[in-house]
This record gives sequence, C-alpha cells and structure tokens, in this order.
Amino acid sequence: MTDEAATPAAAITDVETDDAFRRRPRQSRGQKRVELLLDAAADVIAEHGIDAATAEAIAIRARTAKGSLYQFFPNRDAVLAALALRYADEMRAIHERAFPMDPHGMALERLIDRIVNPLAEFHDRNPAFRRVFATIEGPADDTRSAPVRLRGQLFDSFVDRLDVLFGSRNPKLPARDRRRAALICASVGQSILARRSRAPAADKKPLLDDLKRMLVGFLQPLLNVQQARPRRTATKRVKP
Repeated sequence: MTDEAATPAAAITDVETDDAFRRRPRQSRGQKRVELLLDAAADVIAEHGIDAATAEAIAIRARTAKGSLYQFFPNRDAVLAALALRYADEMRAIHERAFPMDPHGMALERLIDRIVNPLAEFHDRNPAFRRVFATIEGPADDTRSAPVRLRGQLFDSFVDRLDVLFGSRNPKLPARDRRRAALICASVGQSILARRSRAPAADKKPLLDDLKRMLVGFLQPLLNVQQARPRRTATKRVKP
C-alpha cells in the first residue's frame, strides 16, 4: 500500500499515548506491569462489561495493588485508552499485512479472504475490543474520548486503503464510485464482524462466509475487469 493510505493511522500514536499514561514505563519490568494491567482490564471487560472494569476490579484481576495501577495511569479511563491504543496498534499491523502490494493477479475471492480472515481472527482473540471502542464517549480533550478518536481514525484509514486497492485493481473506476464502494465495504464488514463477535459459536462461520459472499457479489462487477483477448489472425494453408 502507499504511504498516503497509511498516514491517518500512523500520525496518531504519540499524541494518544501521551494522553493515556500518567508515567510512561521506561524499563521492561515496568512495561510488563502495564501489559499485565491491560490484560486484566481486557478480561474484566470481556466477561462483565465496561462498567465492571473499575480500577479496583482491574487491580484484583491483575493480582496487584490498586496503587500499582495509579503509578502508571491517572484513572480507570486512562487504562481503557491505553488498551484501545494497544488494539489500534495491532489492527494497523493487520492492515499492513492484509493489503497486497499488487492485487492484479489475485482472484477476488482470495483477495477478500486475505483481508477479512485476519480481521475476524483479531475479533476472536480480543472479545473486549468491540466494547472498548463502542461504549466510551467523552469530550475531545478527555482521555475517555481516546477510543472514540482511534475508532474513527482506524475506520478512515481502512477506507483509504480500500480506496487505493480498488483503484489499483480497476483504474477505470471513477473516483467517486471507488470511494463509495470502499465506504460501503468497510461499513458492512465492520457491522457484520461486530455482530459476529456477539453471536453463538455455531453462527460465527456462517456469518463470515455470508459476509465474504456478499462482498464478492458487490465487488465482482466493479473490480473484475475483463482483459480484451487478442484477436486471432487467420493463417492460410499452403497447398502441397
């Protein structure tokens, strides 16, 4: 993918990180304690929801004193902001790997598998992700709004990547149609993957398969450009 597509997400890391932490861990031991607290917060949220993820509950799950949490984070919402940052970093890495540099020789079904499968696996690995990004609201200058800002920036970056991908796949597709198609695919995919994360285990594969079929049906006429076949030249038979 081009640098242009990656810019919106790449530009947010330092600002958001400064918002989340009271004190940045400088040593590996401190970093491990922070990761332990974030893992604990994710477990509590996945099992009991955002409201249950109090500073005390996170500290208990991490098997540490509440003061240890406040050593790195000013409050509970800052823990959630840091957790959102960790999710965002992993999601950006998935985007980087999923989008091929040259999609021309790849079947549309395989291209969709390459993008959708790792996103579905991410949701499966991180059951708290949806709740962290969907529930927290707050003023623009508050740490509680960090997941909201990250959610919007990740979505916009993903749409940018799809836009570039579709343009590379079919350069003749008008820019307005290409952008609209990218927005539709990103919105539908996000909605179905979020719904899938709440679905019973028996429904997860069918939902993913249906999403892929829907994307193939929508994108097939837009992106599968048929190459004109070279005309055959008639050859004259030489009489013996």
